[in-house]
Amino acid sequence: MRNNKPVAPAVRYFFRRLEKRSEQIQKAIHSEAYSKQEVEFDKVEGFFRQIMTQNIFIHTVGLNGKHESTILSKAIFSMNRVVRVYYSTSFDENQSGFIRVRPDSDLQAIVVERLHGYRPTPETLYVNSQQCHIIRFMVRWLIRRIDWDKTKLNNLDLYKRFLEEQQMEIEAKIAEAAAKQEEEEIKRALEKHQAVGNRRRKIHAN
Repeated sequence: MRNNKPVAPAVRYFFRRLEKRSEQIQKAIHSEAYSKQEVEFDKVEGFFRQIMTQNIFIHTVGLNGKHESTILSKAIFSMNRVVRVYYSTSFDENQSGFIRVRPDSDLQAIVVERLHGYRPTPETLYVNSQQCHIIRFMVRWLIRRIDWDKTKLNNLDLYKRFLEEQQMEIEAKIAEAAAKQEEEEIKRALEKHQAVGNRRRKIHAN
């Protein structure tokens, strides 16, 4: 049976508290769902997968513990949204090590870690939610280790493609600027022609 009696003040207070608590719970649910969203990592993976196809060499420590020059295809491993860049593959486990780049859903960011030695504890080098910043960090890390005796920039296929695309972009901008200039010249010519025509019509009218 429907109760038509007015809602008592105490019950009103009870419902206001229920509303407030319900909102808090919903916010907590949405916040937790957001914190577990998959961190974007495709650009970082794509960067490493492209450069590891090139004849780029970095200074590393080899199996015998001595200096080696290693091609990126043998130094970089990318699998299951984790990238590893080995700077030492020494048989001496205390001297082996690599850089690990991975997304972290709890942090909602990408983490760059160094793992060195036997059963290493990850050492955090850099954390950022933006892929571009992670790529910049790793570019700086790689450039310091490039073996320029073996890495010939002008022989890299990707670099040649980069130059071609850059030239195409320059040509497109030049063509766009020329078209815009031509359009402005035509517009000025038309305006001049219309002004002359207007003056003639005024003279004939007088």
